[in-house]
Amino acid sequence: KPSRRERKILKRQSVAKLKQEVDRPDVVEVHDVTSSDPHMLIHLKAYRNTVPIPRHWSAKRKYLQGKRGVEKPPWQLPEFIAQTGIEKIRSATEGEGQSAKQIARERIAPKMGRI
Repeated sequence: KPSRRERKILKRQSVAKLKQEVDRPDVVEVHDVTSSDPHMLIHLKAYRNTVPIPRHWSAKRKYLQGKRGVEKPPWQLPEFIAQTGIEKIRSATEGEGQSAKQIARERIAPKMGRI
């Protein structure tokens, strides 16, 4: 015998079926089928002069706080610092692709078991 939760999920309409049954399928969204009365909800959403709810209403993060899709240019030294030539000095002191932090860490706690 299925549990109450499973019965509720089985009773739920699919999004495709709901879109076929309503007058304005363009306002149907994925979470609309979980509503207690999806047809009434779609009717209210399709009503004239209603303002659509922003898509981020159900997002966990605050609006525009996710930085995943943003392409960021690589950081560059300010012009007046680059003119001093410090970049060349630092690149000469760095090991095989190691950062200054990694070199300092090696100095403090060297790995003894190297072959």
